[in-house]
Amino acid sequence: MSVYYQYWGKAKPTTDEKSVQYHLLPYHSLDVAAVGQVLLSRHSSLNLRLSELMDLPTEKTIECIVFLLGIHDLGKFAETFQQIRPDLRELFWPDTPIKKNNYSIRHDSLGAMLWTQFLRNKLFNDADNSVLEFTEDTLEYWLNPVFGHHGWPPSKTDRIKNHFVTHDQQAALSFVEDWRNLIQPDFEMAAELDGQDNWRGQQKKVSWLLAGLAVLSDWLGSNQEIFTYHQTRMPLKDYWNNIALPNAEKAVAVSGLLPKQSQNNLPLSVLFPDISTATPLQKQCEELTINSEPQLFILEDVTGAGKTEAALMLAHRLMSRGLAEGLYIGLPTLATANAMYKRMTETYRRLYQSGETPSLILSHSARHLSKHFQQSLLNSQQGEQNYRDEEGITAQCNRWLADNRKKALLADVGISTIDQALLGIVPARHQSLRLLGLLNKVLILDEVHAYDAYTNELLKRLIEFHAAFGGSVILLSATLTLHQRQELVQAFYGKPASSPTSSAINSTHYPLLTQASASLSPSEYPLATRDSVKRRVEVVFCHEETRVIEQIKTALGQGQSVCWIRNTVPDAREAWRQLDECEWVDSAKLHLFHSRYALGDRIAIEDQMLEYFGPQSTPVQRKGRVLVATQVVEQSLDLDFDLMITDLAPIDLLIQRAGRLKRHSRDIHGQRLARDEMDQRGTPCLIVYAPEFSEAPQPDWFKSVFPKAHYVYPHTLLLWRSVKILQEKGGWSMPEDARELLEFVYDEEGDIPSGLDQSSLEAEGENRAKKDNANFLQMRLASGYADSPQWDEEARIATRLGEESQTLYLARWEHDQLTPWVDEGKYPWDLSSVQVNQAQLSKLATIEDKALAQAIEQLRANTKVFNQYSFIVALTPSNGHWRASGLNEKGDNVQINYDKQQGLELRF
Repeated sequence: MSVYYQYWGKAKPTTDEKSVQYHLLPYHSLDVAAVGQVLLSRHSSLNLRLSELMDLPTEKTIECIVFLLGIHDLGKFAETFQQIRPDLRELFWPDTPIKKNNYSIRHDSLGAMLWTQFLRNKLFNDADNSVLEFTEDTLEYWLNPVFGHHGWPPSKTDRIKNHFVTHDQQAALSFVEDWRNLIQPDFEMAAELDGQDNWRGQQKKVSWLLAGLAVLSDWLGSNQEIFTYHQTRMPLKDYWNNIALPNAEKAVAVSGLLPKQSQNNLPLSVLFPDISTATPLQKQCEELTINSEPQLFILEDVTGAGKTEAALMLAHRLMSRGLAEGLYIGLPTLATANAMYKRMTETYRRLYQSGETPSLILSHSARHLSKHFQQSLLNSQQGEQNYRDEEGITAQCNRWLADNRKKALLADVGISTIDQALLGIVPARHQSLRLLGLLNKVLILDEVHAYDAYTNELLKRLIEFHAAFGGSVILLSATLTLHQRQELVQAFYGKPASSPTSSAINSTHYPLLTQASASLSPSEYPLATRDSVKRRVEVVFCHEETRVIEQIKTALGQGQSVCWIRNTVPDAREAWRQLDECEWVDSAKLHLFHSRYALGDRIAIEDQMLEYFGPQSTPVQRKGRVLVATQVVEQSLDLDFDLMITDLAPIDLLIQRAGRLKRHSRDIHGQRLARDEMDQRGTPCLIVYAPEFSEAPQPDWFKSVFPKAHYVYPHTLLLWRSVKILQEKGGWSMPEDARELLEFVYDEEGDIPSGLDQSSLEAEGENRAKKDNANFLQMRLASGYADSPQWDEEARIATRLGEESQTLYLARWEHDQLTPWVDEGKYPWDLSSVQVNQAQLSKLATIEDKALAQAIEQLRANTKVFNQYSFIVALTPSNGHWRASGLNEKGDNVQINYDKQQGLELRF
């Protein structure tokens, strides 16, 4: 037997002699290749997509990729790697002295070094010039992703003699030669294509998907429950046919990664039985011509137009045409993602044929706290029996896909915050697995207007990548400016926004459906609006806080429900306190809601607000009730108020906030009416607390009234223009005024009052800096999967910009006991966490109480969620409050106060 059987590829840390301690390196290499073989053979669309991109026949594509996967772990032939287990190195090479281990370069980089410095020349020494040129250049675009199977490209390099002794190199060469003879990849055909125009550039693009396939194959091929360890030596062909391939069939089946058969051309009424009459948008999506190529759809319509159902109808039709096999929905917040997951649990199976068992996975950083997600996994596990039982396989698939947010994008239907998808186009570890997970799925992104310049740049790059790999995209928004729409369409085409195609996007109609396809110019379809969702919102301005308080008093006297949206947490807390001191306010009906609550308290408040102000709230529950809140009520929560007051914000946010004003049809007493009945409470009136308008505003026009909110909305020009047009119009009518309002406020060529010149320049400079930061960070499709200094763990890669935050874990210290603030459920410390600005609290005070200090250290040592850097805030009772101490970044003392009603407050 060949010398390459004297190398281990996997080994158990235990020294239990009753179990097999190691798995031979050639066998693990074949396990991973076998997974790739089965995936490509059984997953026809994956094979077809890769074949199209590589421009090779499907069988040749499989041969080449399987061969490459079989050499993914060449670096493990290195002496420096093998001596990680000196007992096994001595077992295989008893006459070779064991050196001091110097495993300074990971085996992925070692494999790339061995190939470049030794194997390539030995394997292709007798090849003709075209093959030599191919192996020295273009083949690297296939090899880098395979060697980089641990989540990023091989990076380090060194002389191989420092890591491989001579017999290591010869063993690797012997293995690769035998493996090549078994698989027989046709590199000659690839070499012939290498001289064609753009073929080499195309291989750079395909490298992103090969990287994802390598990661996935390695993960599946490392499953010890299926790929049990083997020590017995046998010819590679025997192991391949009798062990590796049968095990790979089982591993792929259990993974749930093979596509499910979708339904064909169902009407809207079958997909959504609760919809009796389609909205104009939904009807257009049901009847629109769907071309047999990747497409982009942008759906712009008012709240209540059924955009989500319209998008799912389009996704279903794309799947019916064979243009997709699943879908991924990205949302702006955790709350919207949780709500969408709950909504989709009732719908997603209708997209697939009866008898199919598609997977539905929620993927975001706090999904383990979603009751609906955990219950869905529990239900699957209760049906599990064994590998042969179909329900058991489904349960295992769901659990395997759910145990890692990176894997979750591989589910048939994935739902998460948009960040999980954006991590696919930045240099974050395992980004390639995310891109592979999105392959052949419809990418649905909701509320695309909600992102800043930084995240918006990443979003456009995601669209470019997805379209380049043959994917279709559906974007949902209340409204977009013409320029935003042009940029999104150009991202789909992979062209700059200044390219000629952007001129085809010119409609000012609203609502609007925009459609673009790979080979055709974009089309725009004006839409009608149902009478039930048309509405006029009157806008009245208040310029003094006392007048706002008077408006609330009047409304409460009439039995109305009221919401006042403040732009900062301190402003919201101060307003709540002012109202709490008013005799005419029932304290039991006065509520505060912002972002600085422990997560468990925040969830409880959300549930309470939905009870008092939600769709099913009763007149008795609503009467005379007041909520003071921050932007947390702008989206996600389905709340309905009789009167809304808001601090001044840019026009699109004012429209968003007004969506919670008389949101549902009710009678004059507040009783809920049927969906299509008209609201009887009169024309909605939004009261905007703002500075007095001036045609010649001073630089501090906004800051003088809102000194804290100025840091939230620093672009004063947008605020001034919002007031200007709303004063002129007295409010807005939807949908007629949507375009005019946005285009006026966000007009890049519009007039700027001289007093706002400087702040506008600063705001534009900040936006440009955000775009530059995003462009510097994000991947470039044409560059291929390659090393760069930016690669890092995903936790250190930002998909959104903002001030550095610090997670606090709140604990109660009472009666010599340290307990979580929210001491309930499976994850009490997560429920007791809250985020704060790191600059405001950068250090906790030294604990003087020895018993408390010891309790914290014991907690830190015994609880997985904590490490040495975790901020465990031990709150102690003091005069009816819970308090702790810390320091800000300047070293100043900070008093930390917390209670369930007002949340976290830092006092300096």
